[in-house]
Formats: sequence, C-alpha cells, structure tokens
Amino acid sequence: MSRISQSTNGAEKLWSIAWRVCRRELRGGFSGFRIFLACLALGVGSIAAVGNVSESVLNALERDGRALLGGDVELRLVHMPASEEQQSWLSENTERMGRLATMRATAYGPEQRRLVELKAVDDVYPLFGEMELADGIAFDGALSKKDGVWGGVAEAGLLERLKITVGDTVRLGDINIQVRGVIATEPDKAVGFFNFGPRLMVSMDALAETGLVQPGSLINYYYALDLNDAETPKVFRDRLDAQFEDAGWRVRDVSDANPGLRRFIERLTLFLTLVGLSALLVGGIGVANAVRSHIESKTSVIATLKSIGASHGLVLRIYFLQILMLSLVGIGIGLLIGAVTPAIIAPLLAGRLPIDVTLGPALPSLLIATAFGVLTTLVFAMPSLLRAREIPAARLFRASAGLMNGSALSKRDLPYVGVPLILLLLLTVFTATDREIAIGFIAGSLLAIAVFAAAGKAIVSLSKRMTGGRNAFSRLALANLHRPGASTVPIALSLGLGLTLLVTISGIEGNLDHEISENLPDSAPAFFFLDIRPDQMDQFKTQLLEKDNVSDIEQTPMLRGRVVAIDGVDANDVGPGDDRWFLRGDRGLTFAASPPPETQIVRGEWWPADYDDGAKPLVSISRDIGEAFALEPGDTLTVNVLGRDITAEIANWREIEWQSLRMNFAMVFSPGLIDKAPYSLIATAHMPRDMEEPVDRMIGMDFPNVSAIRVREALEAANAILAGIGTALNATSSIAIVAGVLVLAGAVAAGRRKRIYDAVVLKTLGATRGNILYAYALEYGILGLATGVIAALFGSLAAWSVLVLIMEASWTFLPMTIFGPIAIGLAATLSAGFIGTWQALRSPAAPLLRNE
Repeated sequence: MSRISQSTNGAEKLWSIAWRVCRRELRGGFSGFRIFLACLALGVGSIAAVGNVSESVLNALERDGRALLGGDVELRLVHMPASEEQQSWLSENTERMGRLATMRATAYGPEQRRLVELKAVDDVYPLFGEMELADGIAFDGALSKKDGVWGGVAEAGLLERLKITVGDTVRLGDINIQVRGVIATEPDKAVGFFNFGPRLMVSMDALAETGLVQPGSLINYYYALDLNDAETPKVFRDRLDAQFEDAGWRVRDVSDANPGLRRFIERLTLFLTLVGLSALLVGGIGVANAVRSHIESKTSVIATLKSIGASHGLVLRIYFLQILMLSLVGIGIGLLIGAVTPAIIAPLLAGRLPIDVTLGPALPSLLIATAFGVLTTLVFAMPSLLRAREIPAARLFRASAGLMNGSALSKRDLPYVGVPLILLLLLTVFTATDREIAIGFIAGSLLAIAVFAAAGKAIVSLSKRMTGGRNAFSRLALANLHRPGASTVPIALSLGLGLTLLVTISGIEGNLDHEISENLPDSAPAFFFLDIRPDQMDQFKTQLLEKDNVSDIEQTPMLRGRVVAIDGVDANDVGPGDDRWFLRGDRGLTFAASPPPETQIVRGEWWPADYDDGAKPLVSISRDIGEAFALEPGDTLTVNVLGRDITAEIANWREIEWQSLRMNFAMVFSPGLIDKAPYSLIATAHMPRDMEEPVDRMIGMDFPNVSAIRVREALEAANAILAGIGTALNATSSIAIVAGVLVLAGAVAAGRRKRIYDAVVLKTLGATRGNILYAYALEYGILGLATGVIAALFGSLAAWSVLVLIMEASWTFLPMTIFGPIAIGLAATLSAGFIGTWQALRSPAAPLLRNE
C-alpha cells in the first residue's frame, strides 16, 4: 500500500512541476501557434456548426410532430377513400377526425395556366397548428361557397404565374374557384423537394364538383386523427391493424411526421460533417507541424531540464500540458464559431421549412465537436512529443536541425497514438447517421493520406536525382525540396487532401448538373401527361399528332400500390438500408403484355404476349431492386392495390436507366388481374421548345382533367436544388482548402529563418532578387503543380466512384473540375512562397551575418 501511495504521490508531484513549468512558458503568449489554433478552430467550428443546425431542425421536427402530421396518427389511401364502415369506426374511436385529399391539377387564369399541388380539406382543418393567410385575412370561411362560387387559398407563386390577385377566380376542372387569400403558413405541409407546382387549397365539397376525381385518378386521401389522451399511437395502431387487417392504408404517427425532410437533413448533415472532418484532418497536419516546430524551438530548454535531472516523463508532461492547453483554446474558438453560425443561417432557413426552428447551441453537438478536436490533437501531436522525450540531452545540445525527423516510435509508445486514433475512428463511425458511408470515408481518408505521403516522398526522391543542369538557381530550387527539415511531405499531405476534397465535390456536383442541364434535355421528352382517362387516349393522341413536330408519343397505364411483403416476409420486418425507398409509401406500377420499348432483360424471361395471369400473376422488377433484396425469378412480391393484396411471382429482372426520364417502373405486372382495377394513363411526347406553349394551351382547353408537366421546368427546379446543395458542400469544403493553405503558410513560416539566411548569403555572393525569386518560385511551383495534379487525379477517381459505383450515374470529364484545383494548388503554394521570400529579400545582410 505504501509503494502505491509513494507512486501516486510521485506522479502527482511530476504533474504539479509540469504544470508550473507549462504555465510559465505559456506566459509568452501564442506566438508560433496561430496556425495551430486556426486549424483546430476551423475544423471544430465546421463540425459544431453543422451539428447545431441539424440538431435544431430535428428537434423542431419532433416538437412540431403533431402539426406537421396533422394529427396524432395519419392514414393514407391512394385512388379511393376509406369506406363508410372504416370512417365510422375511426370517428367512434378518436376524439376528432379530419379528412383531406391531394392531387396534381391544372388551374386556369385569364391568360395563363399552371400545374398546382391541389389540396382539399374539410371543415375541421387543421386539427393541430394554425393555418395563416397573408395580410391578416381569416382562414375560417375562406373555402366556403358564396354566391354560388367556391373559395380557395393559394401560395403567392400561383398568383404571380397566373397574373391574378386576391378576389379573382381561376378555373379548376368544371368549376370556378375564387382566390380569397394567400397562404402564409400551412402547418401540415410536407417538404416536397420536387414539387411540380404551388399549393392551391379548396374544400372537399368543391373538389367533388370539379370533376377531376375519376376512377383511376392519382389522388391521395388522408385521415388525420386526434387520439384520446389515454391512448398512445402504438396502442391505437395495434387496434387499427386488428380491426382492418387488409385495409391497405399507410399509417404514420408523430414519431415520423416528416420522414422525407428528416432523411434529407440527416444525409446532408452526414456529408457536411464528413467534409468538416476532412478540414480537421487537414488541420491535423498543421497541428503536427506546429508541435514539431515548437519542440525543436525548445531544444535548449529541454536540454537544460534533462541536464538538471528532469526525467523523460516530466518532459513529456510539460509539453503535453502545453499542447493540451493550446488545443483547448483552439477548440474553444471553434465551439464559439459553431455556436454563432446558426444565428447567421437562421435567416436563410426562415420560410423554407414547415416548422419554426429555434437555432442555437446544442450541447450534444458541441461535445461531439470537442471530442473530435481533442482526439485529433492527440493523434497528430503525440508522435512529436514522444520523440522529443526519448532524445538524450547531449544530442539536443549538439544539433537542432532535423531533430524531429526520422526517429520511429518504440512499441511501448504506440498505445499513446493508437488509442486516440482508434477512439477517433470509432467516434466518426458511431456519430454518423450512415455507418457504411462513414467507414468508406475513413478508408478513403487513409488511402488519401497514404497517396499524398507517398507523393511527397516521390517529389523528394525525384528532386534528389534531378540535380543536373547549368542553372545554379534551378539546382537550388530542387535541393530545397529534399534538404533536411524540408516541408515537402507535410505540404503535399495538407494541400493535397484539401484539393482532393474540392475535386471530388466539384466533380460530383458538376457531373450531376451537366446531366440535368445538358444531357437530359436532349433525350428527355418535353411533357409528361398525367391522369388521362382510357376513353380519352385516342382523341388525345390524334390532337397531339396534329401539331407540328410532335413525335414519339408513348403511353402506359399507371396505378399506385404499396409493397407489403417480399417473398413472404412482411415489409416492416425487412432490414434497414438505402433501398428501403422501395418499401416506403406507394409506388407507381403498370401492366403490359409485351416488354416496354428498349427493355433489356438481365435475368429470367418475359411472359407470353397472350398470357392471362388468372391464378398466377407475374411481375417484372428492376435489377437494382432484385439485387437489393436478393430476389430471384420464382420468388414472390406482394403489393396492396386499392386495399387488395396481390401476390405475384417474379418473372424477370430488367435493366433500367432511371436518369433517362422515360416512363420507367420498378414493377411491371402481367395483365389479367391488376388491369381490372381502375387506372389512368400517363403519356410522354417529344417536341421542339417553340411547340410547348401551343400544346400546353391545347391540353388545357380540350382535356382539363389532364395534368401536363413540362420536363424542362422540372429539370430547372431540380438543378436549382442541386445548386443549393452544391453551394453548401463547396462552402464547407472550402474550409478544408483554407486549412490546407494555413498549413502551407505554417510550413513556410517554420522555415522562414533559414530562408532569410539563405537569401542573405545568396545576395552577398552576387545573386539578384530576380534570381532568388526564380529559385523559390520554381521550388513552390513544382510542389504546387505536382500536388494539384495528383489531387486532380485522385479526386476524379473518388468522384467517378461515387457517381458510377454508388449513384449508378454517368461520369463525364469536365476540365474545370480538374484544372481549377490544379490552379488553386499552384496559386496557393506560389503565394505562400512569395510572401516568405519577399520578407527574406527585404532583410539586410550585415546584422544577420554578424550574428552568425
């Protein structure tokens, strides 16, 4: 016991002495650690900011779940409403029930027409939350029938497009609707990232008179339920399932009020956090450089301490405490940035989300960012601290140049670096919303570090061999790349990682934008036509073909159905994953006797053209669905259509190019059973741009029930969304670039004294300023160009992998995503080198030579 006590007392005394020495040295300020602090602050700040904003939005989703959903529980049916028996049971078993329906329709103004997201509500709407109109207009009574005209409220965008004002009327199907207000707040509005039109809201009774609701119309019926206080949503759902086992409705409760927005926020948060981690990783190189430089500057102090009896452990403790204190300052600055950023972002989110988001510091996000900062510091700082501890005092007195280079860590020191590294990797994986992506990020980061470390060493090795040539200053530039203490490898690592991230993000965004804005318009149809009744199709095609240059009219029936079982396994029991989109909500499906045009069967066979499925329906599925759920021809798929479960045997897999914008369906059924259900037809047509407006007018006049979607407008909307996401990613990735430039500046600053001495000696020997500038420009130009080229190649490979292997999209060589980062790398290194060189050129020779 006494030995343990003595050992504890001895350790406490060492820490006490180390703290006193550490405190005295830190009195000199943060000179030499500005880059260190900036790197940590940038990385931690970006992670904290992204986490704070994301957590605030997700908390608001949970807080406003009732209003977002419209009730405690929501039921949805497609094509047909709930039966009288079902509605009666729901009314008797809940406090209140609200009914509403949504569909796409066309609203006609005096001069213009516009596709709208139509929403019909009953008198009790909204059950929860407040429906607010602009200019203080009351919502109560705004949808009622007055003087024989039904009322409606709309988003401002509809009034602008139709060139109308409040009080004017629009044509909707067979009736007129008077616009009585502009929607300011719609409590249960789901965020539709690809909405095809502004909202128009009418009453359920008005919808019934429009004539838009026909058998097979693509319409969603919702039932919002206010439960008894004593009953939880789970208990109610169990009773509902027991009462109506085969109702075919989709049920949601407040725990998943807006799954689309939640998934989008979580995925965007993941990518932005990983980009922030990349910035922190790049900054880690700067941390390592700063610690190494600091330790080398303290050689005389360490030598003195060891000469008077300081142990290895005491030296390690002193400088460990110093680095820890400094890192906490940098992390604190980063946390402050992360806490303030939400206040800057708040105005950008105002009005864009269907919830009131109170943005502010979130403790879990700040703690996670702190943990990332501390662990990153330990991983990158400990090697230099451990090497300094092992160097004897005599060696410290003899030399300082290259002191920290070349000595490997001993086996007993590996846990000091290995444990923080493992904790950092685990933290990255377990705080990510998608662990597979996080593991891929770790693997890619390790590979990138290895690539750029090898690249830096290759530059050093090649510069050693390229020592020939008559120009002395060219030889000097090459020698500077491999001289003792050169920062070639750290610069290649830090700048290369940042540029690789920029190339990757720019390559992905550029290719997606290119696909949407360049490739798709050439191959995509001009229009998608929805809700064509079967008895209208012949006349519809005839009138379209009478227009000049209208061609390639394709048609197919469409229904909606929900997958309820996969090969006998309930859909709710199928494991999680990105492919669960197939199981979420309702999917479009069709039926066909013959394969659709250009169909490529990759497994199994198509059914005979005269096949009557009778007792054995067949279904063709897309290859990606077959692979995702390990389905083979002969397995089964159960789909609920209009409340009836249809179990079909999988006949084949089809290869589908989803990006082609053809009428692609994940499921195509054999005719004979499913075609007995009410259905509508959809169609596409190609035409030149100058024919779009005449066709649009013709459809509006002769087929008011048909919704015409201009593909060009949809692509422009998708492109705008993509541009917004790309801006966020590029803004965050620029932090990694800034961190790389900071590390570069730190490396230049670390060798500033040697640069000044070299320049003074060269000037004394007769070199001109131009000669010296040429030498340093060549040195940094080689380093920047080589790093930029490697980053361009590695980043392009990463972008290709994401696009082709993960997103299954096409990849195109885009020069600006390649040459831009190369130019940035070259400019960054030349600028940093020029700044350092200019200071050297301005230094007088005599004082330095006298001191030497």
